[in-house]
Amino acid sequence: MLSCGCRFDEDGPDIDELPLDSNGDPVEIVDVGGAEVIVHYADLPAEDVTMVDGIPCTTALRTMIDIAPEVELPELERLVGECLARGLFTVEQAFVRLAAEDMRVRPGAMRLRTLMARTSWGAVGDDGPQCA
Repeated sequence: MLSCGCRFDEDGPDIDELPLDSNGDPVEIVDVGGAEVIVHYADLPAEDVTMVDGIPCTTALRTMIDIAPEVELPELERLVGECLARGLFTVEQAFVRLAAEDMRVRPGAMRLRTLMARTSWGAVGDDGPQCA
């Protein structure tokens, strides 16, 4: 039996009963050891998942896409800039992922695509998109 402490265990309520986040994915808040944890339910392609200390997590780029609708633009720009500076993803990787079919109408992807296009990250040189 699956048991993650969330309402979507094998014998729990239907996932259709959960509220949706700003990207349209089901979401709930669960208590894990006295801490509130926000659990989002989505089918993720392998390219959006990485391992951190043996724990599957969304990549930094997917996290930026997922939080984009809920973060003020100056903060989103700061966060993306920090990810780029730390080498968590490149501008080219971002543009490739944002152009994928499953990201065409996703609210977070649309917002991040608009942000990146209006910043110096949207500058394209002979070597592709560059972060100026």
